Amino acid sequence: AWSFRPFTLSDSDMAKEAKQTAAIASSTGKNIALFWVMVLSGLGLVFAPPTMLILIVGMIPSLVAILLKTERTGTLAAMLAFNLAGIIPVIGILWERGQNFQEAFKLLSDVYMWLAMFGGAGIAVFLAWAVPIVVFAAYELQAKANIVKLEKQRSKLVEEWGGQFVTDVKEYSQVGR
Repeated sequence: AWSFRPFTLSDSDMAKEAKQTAAIASSTGKNIALFWVMVLSGLGLVFAPPTMLILIVGMIPSLVAILLKTERTGTLAAMLAFNLAGIIPVIGILWERGQNFQEAFKLLSDVYMWLAMFGGAGIAVFLAWAVPIVVFAAYELQAKANIVKLEKQRSKLVEEWGGQFVTDVKEYSQVGR
């Protein structure tokens, strides 16, 4: 009673294989992104050192976020985008005044430039951590309002059908289990 069964992967084996493939693809994508960041940084340091000074100093909050290795990739993307959005006007001012280290250090000594650069990162942190709390609170209030509405409907049903209706429903639900 020997029978031939072709080799098949179980669902858990297929899930493990899919996770491994996704991890390899993800690490490859990260490596390519890191490669291009390094190439562009090197070119920037050679051809525009004052701009790179402002950029590197201004991106400190994003670098800290990268080092924290948070699981929420959207948080990191928001941090990078908003931080960069805060730095771009400062770089524009540097280019307008002349791209040299003297102007770069003048900009870095201005507290309002720091506010502009780090303000973008602060907005990203607010969006990443405070907005989910606010949304949860709104959903909780909505759920409480629905509970109050349903309790009113239940009390109307009890008035209309009497108290026996509630005990009949309880007995029916216990029989069904």
